Amino acid sequence: MRKGFTLIEMAVVLLVIGILAGIVLRNIGGQSAMARDTRRMGDLRNVANYLSTYLAKFGYFPNSTSWAALETTLRSAGIIDRLPRDPSGKNYDYYYCSDTGSLAQNDVNHFVLRAQLEQTLASAPRLWETAVTSTPAGWTCNTAPVCDPNSRYYCLAQ
Repeated sequence: MRKGFTLIEMAVVLLVIGILAGIVLRNIGGQSAMARDTRRMGDLRNVANYLSTYLAKFGYFPNSTSWAALETTLRSAGIIDRLPRDPSGKNYDYYYCSDTGSLAQNDVNHFVLRAQLEQTLASAPRLWETAVTSTPAGWTCNTAPVCDPNSRYYCLAQ
């Protein structure tokens, strides 16, 4: 008698390993998307801090019309060398806004930072706790940002 495994036994073991590997890889993929979304939100918070530094230095937020222009402005102010990029390599969005509401004072300005997440509100509800869903009332932005969670946009406004 020979000892060993039959071809059928080997095929069953490989099938079970394949199924388990598929389950593990699917779960890891979801965690990767959540990690990239967390990084996006952290990047926007960091940029908001850079903009607060700019405000403290100059008394207003930069009137930039794009992410690249914002990066140039912050670099020339000596605040940063390079703004963060989305993990997929794209730029985030920066919107310069002014306050036209009844409480507006002279030269009041604001900004909205925006990133598009991979996960939706339904799949990652805790991601949206600090997000705004639209431009605050009375604000006029250089371009109206879309901050709709159903479109997976995450916005920070200040």
